[in-house]
Amino acid sequence: MYEEVKRDKKEALKRLHEAQIKINKMEQQMKEIMMTYDMKMNEERQHQAESEKRYQEMIAQMNDYTLRQEWNIRHWKKIFSQLAALANGAIEDIPRLLSEVESALPIFNPPKKIETFLDHYKKLIEEMKSMISRARD
Repeated sequence: MYEEVKRDKKEALKRLHEAQIKINKMEQQMKEIMMTYDMKMNEERQHQAESEKRYQEMIAQMNDYTLRQEWNIRHWKKIFSQLAALANGAIEDIPRLLSEVESALPIFNPPKKIETFLDHYKKLIEEMKSMISRARD
């Protein structure tokens, strides 16, 4: 019986040793898996940080572009307003100047070319007034 217990003990120790070897192998595999996981997580964090940096750079560029476009809009509105004021001033001055020129012409027999010129400008003034009133409506 002692021999049988000794044999069982030896067999149990052998199985225990084999189980310990399997556990050690599994532990090593788990360590390798964890190292791989940690490496991939670090790569992913780095990729995420790079993506965030690119996103922030893109947002900054878009904000800069928006500011430049807003400046351009204000600039061109100002230029357009100045041009409109100039055109309005000219439109207001032309009829007065035209009437001054007409009054300075001899009443009888003004030169035909001057009469044609004045008639042409009268027609242009009426067209401009008409376009302005349509634009305002």
